[in-house]
Amino acid sequence: MLLWSHGGFFSTTGLHYNKGMKIPIILVLLSLPLLATAEDSTPISEIRDTYPHLSPDGTRIVFQSNRSGNNQIWTVNLDESDAVQLTDVPGEGAETPVWSPDGKRIAYAGYLEEGNNDVFVMNADGSDPTQVTFGPGYDGHPHWSADGERIVFNSDRHTPDRDAPWNQRWHDIWSVQVDGSYAIKHTDCRSVCTYGSLSPDGKHVLYRKIDSSSGLDWALEAIEKNSEIYVADYRGGNARNLSDHPAFDGWPVWSADGEWIAFASNRSGPALTGQLWLIRPDGSGLRQLTTGDWGYTQPSWSVSGDSIFAYRFRETSDSEYGGITVVRVNAEH
Repeated sequence: MLLWSHGGFFSTTGLHYNKGMKIPIILVLLSLPLLATAEDSTPISEIRDTYPHLSPDGTRIVFQSNRSGNNQIWTVNLDESDAVQLTDVPGEGAETPVWSPDGKRIAYAGYLEEGNNDVFVMNADGSDPTQVTFGPGYDGHPHWSADGERIVFNSDRHTPDRDAPWNQRWHDIWSVQVDGSYAIKHTDCRSVCTYGSLSPDGKHVLYRKIDSSSGLDWALEAIEKNSEIYVADYRGGNARNLSDHPAFDGWPVWSADGEWIAFASNRSGPALTGQLWLIRPDGSGLRQLTTGDWGYTQPSWSVSGDSIFAYRFRETSDSEYGGITVVRVNAEH
C-alpha cells in the first residue's frame, strides 16, 4: 500500500501494518535558503506517522503512529527496516515520544483514562515502562533536559477549573527528575502553554503559548487568540515572543548547540498547511525552510544539526494523512 507517491529520492511501497513492516520515510534534501516543494497526491489511507525523533546515534527513529488502530509508540531503522511497536496502551493510546540524550530510554505521554494523561519513561526496546507524573488532568509533550536528568512537560495541574474544556484551562511548563521527584514550575502562563523544553545550557525554557491577541487559526480564519513561540529564563522570567505573528506558530524545538530554534507556522499558507521555519533565540535570522502544498510540522533536530525530522502531511476539513520527512539543513544555516 502507498500512502503517497513521491517523485523525489525514493517512493515507499509494500507497506504492511504489522511488526516488521516498512515505514513511509521520505527524504527531502535541502540547503538553505532554497525551499523544498511538495507534489500533488491522492490519499488512500488515514495512517498518520507523526512526531519523529532521531536517536542520538543517528540509527533509529522513534515516532507516534495510528497504524495499529490507535496512537502508539514505534521505532524503525533509517533504512525502514525492523519496525517495532513499543507500546500497547488502550483507549487514546500513547503519543509524542522522545529519546533520552544517551539513547537508552524513551519518554512519552500515555492516556490512563479519559481526561487523564501522564508522562512515562521506558527502555529503548519498550521494556520497563515507568510512570513519571501522577494525578488527574493532562501532563504531556515531554522533552529531556540535555543532561538527561530531568523531563520537561506541560501540565494543567494548577488550573483553577479542571472541568473547563482543555483549551480553557491553565497549562504551564513543568519539569521533574526522571524518577518523578523534585517538580519545578517554569512558567505562570494563566493560559495554554505547551511543548516546553530547556535550552542545551539549561538556562532558558522554550514553549508555545496561546495569548489574548487577535490571530489566525490553523484554517487561517480570524480568532480572538493567537499561538506564539516564547523563550524565557529558567524560572519563566523575561519571557519574549519570538514568532510575533498573527498566524498559528507552534512545535518549537532547540538545535543541539542552542543556536537555532525550529518551529512550524501557517503564516505562508495555504490553510491547514504549516511550514518549517528557523529563528535564533534572540529573535534574529528568521527564515522559511519548507514550502508547497504539503504541510510540515513537529520538527526535531538531529544531534549534528544538519537535519530536521518532521511530519509531512495533507489535511482537509475532514481528512488527514502523512508520514516522516527528513529535511537537510545547510551547515552554515
